[in-house]
Amino acid sequence: MNHDILTSTFLRLRSRLLASARGLLANDGAADDALQEAFYKLWARRESIVSRSQAEGLSVVAVRNTCIDALRRNSHLAEQPLDQTAECIEDSDGKDARSELYDAVKRIIDSRLSERERMVLTMRDSQGIAFADIADELGITEANARMILSRARKCVRETYLSSIK
Repeated sequence: MNHDILTSTFLRLRSRLLASARGLLANDGAADDALQEAFYKLWARRESIVSRSQAEGLSVVAVRNTCIDALRRNSHLAEQPLDQTAECIEDSDGKDARSELYDAVKRIIDSRLSERERMVLTMRDSQGIAFADIADELGITEANARMILSRARKCVRETYLSSIK
């Protein structure tokens, strides 16, 4: 019965939820994916949904949060330090400059980050492990893993940029 409430409410709101997702993501494919992911997350909680108003509220929040997560995932790809790093590499002579850059970043990671920050940074950026798996491995929440990674990247970025000025 509860899955009927969730399904019927989500389908009734689908056009409104899709418009909201498109407004946040500005990409039809990404908006469709966000709706699907949001419904998948809600489906896992379907037994706890007892009313249409609850299903409606959860649907709106789930789509919004899924869109925000998608924006966060995509925003780290276009961060400013990567552009500055590319300029540093282009200005010098290729492999030696790249090697020096990696060595400098490695020294910053080893000297400035805590063990937990190093673990999260390595697991996510070097090994490509999903946040959910990182959280399980370290016994923390997924949101905490994201925050630790964000702070670690910020520390490395600011330390590196201050060292090249």
